[in-house]
Amino acid sequence: MARLFWGEKGCKRSDLLELLERFEYGLRESEVAEILGWDRRTVNNYLRELAAETRVYREGRLWFADEQD
Repeated sequence: MARLFWGEKGCKRSDLLELLERFEYGLRESEVAEILGWDRRTVNNYLRELAAETRVYREGRLWFADEQD
């Protein structure tokens, strides 16, 4: 696994949340990866982490930002 610089993880999480907030109809994991230029596995890791914190949720194949944020 690649090492991240201090604060980079927080920036990536913010980028992901901001992206999902812009797309009210949701995005697939592959679309997020393409837009952000990240590896799909990286996107999956961040989405699962944010879902565990109830900041994002999934319906079928689409991911959404939780409206409470």
